[in-house]
Amino acid sequence: MALRLAQTLHVPVADGVLTSTGDGPTYASLMLHSPGINLPDVLENQLDSVAQRYPQRVAALLAYDLFIGNGDRARNLKAALVTPHVRFFAAFDHSHALLGVESNPTNSIRKLAEGELIVRRHPFYGRVQAVFLEGWISRIVALPDGYIRECCGMGKPFRAVSEELQQFLADAMIKRKAALPAIVQGYASFIRSRP
Repeated sequence: MALRLAQTLHVPVADGVLTSTGDGPTYASLMLHSPGINLPDVLENQLDSVAQRYPQRVAALLAYDLFIGNGDRARNLKAALVTPHVRFFAAFDHSHALLGVESNPTNSIRKLAEGELIVRRHPFYGRVQAVFLEGWISRIVALPDGYIRECCGMGKPFRAVSEELQQFLADAMIKRKAALPAIVQGYASFIRSRP
């Protein structure tokens, strides 16, 4: 669901496909381990360089993480920094977002719908350019409710997530979308400060 939301918004996340594993369906990355792409994870001391080289993508990712409640972004980034002819920035692993915000899906849905800041630490707090962040928040707010419902609804149970839970998640994300500008404004000084 997180990947579908990211793709709908054109947030720079690693592309993936639905596949089957021993314990059920899951998403597998098509980019991060492809032949010819050998990028280590972005390290803490590289975050300033990433923010300078990819300011729009950093803003997109931060806005998206604020939207889906992803507080586990620090080690889930890839970026090309030393090859001027290669521009690559992508995030991966959104498992601590949406239904994984809290210890169970019901509490996660409740938390998302509350309209509060969920992400307490993010690698791009204090590094994002406000003008770009505002643009991406506006893009999320403009996302039609129907698109959110399509992204959250699989049309069948998915792993342990019933169709009813998918609907509740969509409702929560529609509320969160409307609250997102107030969340960002209310926590602007927090978002502008380094973790």
